This record gives sequence, structure tokens and C-alpha cells, in this order.
Amino acid sequence: MHKHAKMDIKLFTLVTLWTYGVLAYEYHCSTRSALLLLKRPAYEFSVKMLQRVSQETDAHFVYSPLSTWLQLSALAEGATGTTFKEIWRVTKHHRNKCFKRQLSIILRQLNKDLSYEIRRRSVIAIDKLMAVKKNYVREVQKLYGIRVLLLEFNEPMKAARQVNDVIEDGTGGVIDQIVYYDDFMSTVLIMSDANYFRSEWRIPFSSDTTIQPFYSHKGLKIGDVSMMNQIGNYHIADFPHIGATVLEIPCASHRIKMLVFLPKENLWASEIFYNLQRTRLTSIFNMYKRQPARLVNVTMPKFKQRTEIENLPELVDDMGIKRIFKPKIAEFKGISKFDVYASLMTQTTDIDVNEKGVSAYASSLAKKDNATEFICNRPFAYMIVDKITDFILFAGVYSVPSVV
Repeated sequence: MHKHAKMDIKLFTLVTLWTYGVLAYEYHCSTRSALLLLKRPAYEFSVKMLQRVSQETDAHFVYSPLSTWLQLSALAEGATGTTFKEIWRVTKHHRNKCFKRQLSIILRQLNKDLSYEIRRRSVIAIDKLMAVKKNYVREVQKLYGIRVLLLEFNEPMKAARQVNDVIEDGTGGVIDQIVYYDDFMSTVLIMSDANYFRSEWRIPFSSDTTIQPFYSHKGLKIGDVSMMNQIGNYHIADFPHIGATVLEIPCASHRIKMLVFLPKENLWASEIFYNLQRTRLTSIFNMYKRQPARLVNVTMPKFKQRTEIENLPELVDDMGIKRIFKPKIAEFKGISKFDVYASLMTQTTDIDVNEKGVSAYASSLAKKDNATEFICNRPFAYMIVDKITDFILFAGVYSVPSVV
């Protein structure tokens, strides 16, 4: 065969293989495949963080594990060496650029669909003097929706005001202060995160609330709460390996559900987060698919919670991310040629659970003898989850009663 003909065949073969490789790569790098790869690491990280937050707050809190997972993943965009490896071992975020782009699409759609019920604003503030690389700022804001602010840390009061203004704007004024001027002293990078959720049920609860007693997990009265009630068809199931009966309450958005975990008697509500390591959200939803919704008489507190978590560095350090907070060994060459490290990582989360829904009135069914009773008159855990991504958007424990 002629020499040029052989070369043409080889070239054709290489081009064909490259084309099929690109097509296969694009096929595998889809929103669906990205979700399959992201669900497990996001869930495992969330459950482990919830265990630690529960311990630090005496099991009465609300927290967004997804926000912390995204912040650490965004920080990893500029991390190198051992620092990057530490973050990755904990977050297990995908390192492929195409999959990260798919994540950004997923997040944008999620924020769009939930713009009424959920407000979130995450900020990474870096000292201007660090000459931050423009590519890092662009990638973080594009991929994760996190605002990167380059501020004058030598003017701490001004810097604090700028961060708080961004937070206030992002949460619709619900959270207006998350950092203070002294947070900007002797540091070059801080991370702040604010989240707000207000319940909007697909079907509202009755507007008639009653004051009822609230008990400890041992059955001792510890206070009173404003109880709201609804009788309707709900998915509910017992999960012995979790140690709780789990009720699903549909929110206004078709993709958002509130899962309420009512522990078995004498079980601490915070223990549920340890037991959740044995299962996944998909298992809970699959159980609901196998069992039809049934008539349930739901009685649960109307409540508001706000939790400020300022010791996130200690909690992520406990999980294995240690170097990012140490000036001498943190490696962030993807952020700046100068030595960069994080000194502050905070989150403020606010939740408002009330009787309101998207319809104009509560369509409670008449109480029947065959209705299953679900009464949250003792400490319980809860999650606000997205059924499409399996992301735990918010989670917490309600254990300190109050009348709202």
C-alpha cells in the first residue's frame, strides 16, 4: 500500500476514535450522570456535618449542610497540593470541568424554582492586597453562585458593612448581619453564608393553633408550643434502622419536601443523624412509592429557629480539613501567588415553619377513627430536601419549646 495512503488511513482512524471519544464523553457528562455522581458525596458530607452541628448546639438548631459543601468545593477551586487533597477527601466533589458545569446548571435551576421559599447568599471575602487571580473569581461565581468580594481588609468596618449588605440583599432583609469589623483583622480570607427558608405547604394547615404541652424524650413536660393541625393524605412510614417514624409534607414547589423524623420513645432526636448513615434519602422515597399515602392526623409545632454557627472551622477540621486555616501550610496557589489561608467560616440559617400554604384555605378532611396519629409533642428532627437532586437543603432538630 502506498505510504501516503497508509498515513491517510491512520489519520482517519485517529480522527474517528477522537470523535467517538468526544461523543462518549459528552454523553456521559450529562445532567443525569452528574446527579448520579453528586448525590452520594453531598449526602454523606451532609449527614456527617449534621452529627457535629447537633453536638455543638445541644440538639436544637437549623443548618444548611449543602451550603457548607458548596463553599468548601468552591475553595478547592483555588487549592493545590495536600490542601486540595484534604478538601476532596471530605467533599468528594467531582473534579471534571464538564461535571462541574453540570452542577452549576443544576444549582441555577434549583435556585430559580425555589426563589420564593428559599433565599441563600454565600460570600467569600478576600483581601484586595492578595492580588486574587481573576480566573478564580470568575469560576467560583459561575460554577457555585458564590459571591467573591475583593475588599480592603485594612478598613475593617467598611469591609464588614459591604459583606453584610450583600447578605441582607440576598436574604431579602431577613438576615442583615453576619460578620463584624474585628473579623477582618489579621486575616486575608473569610467565608460567610446566610440561608432562609419559609414554609409554603401545598395544602395549608388549619389556621386554628392551640397551646399544648411539649415533652422531653423521657416524657417530662419541658414547656408549651403553638400546635398546628392538618388531617390529610400523607406518605408516612416506620424506619426501624433510623429509629423514627418519618412523615413527608409536600411544599409548594413540587420538588421540595419536608421530612419530619419523630424518634421512637427514649431516643434522642440527634441520634437520627447517626442512624441516617445506614440509609439514603432514595431509600426513604422508594418506601413511599411502595406504600400508598394514607390518612394522617398531623399535629406539630409552629416554630421559628435561627442558628448562628461560628465554629465551622473546628467542625470541618474534625472531618479532616485542617490545612486551609493554617497560615504557614495552606496551599492556595490557584487563588493568589501570595500566602492565602482562611480564618473564618460562619453560617446563619433562619427557618419559619407556619400553617400557610399556596392555596387560599386549608382543606382538612374530617377526622376519622382510622387516621394515623402523628403528634410532634417531643423533640424531633426534620429536613427540607430536594427530591430531584436528593440535596439536604436544610436540616435541624426542634427540642426547645416556645409559643409563636
